Amino acid sequence: MTRSKYSEHHCSHCNKTTRMENIGGVTDQEKVWLKCTRCHHMSLISMLADSKNADSAVDTAKATSYEPQKSFTIGESIFHTEWNDFGKVLGKTKTSNGNNAIVVVFEKQGQRTLIENFTPTETETEI
Repeated sequence: MTRSKYSEHHCSHCNKTTRMENIGGVTDQEKVWLKCTRCHHMSLISMLADSKNADSAVDTAKATSYEPQKSFTIGESIFHTEWNDFGKVLGKTKTSNGNNAIVVVFEKQGQRTLIENFTPTETETEI
């Protein structure tokens, strides 16, 4: 049986679940480079998303308030104050520009990718 080089994944750039092409092979046993066939954005995607974390309920009592400067762990419950929504961290990725990101499944918003460990550069602070 041959393995297809296409699979369905969520593209964080065009914010849609689309067909993505495997372009770089497996970097280690859990991450692979994929390219969105719609917007051509490339992403490093974790193939071992912990499905039991997605199915379990979000612990609202222990939820950490989301801020882009903070760091989060997989399985941690977070609260997004602007959206007034609770979610659970499913995975961590690197964006194409090198920033750290987390993949979160929210109760109302669904799956979203958020920035973590963000430190503004000198040019961004001057604006």
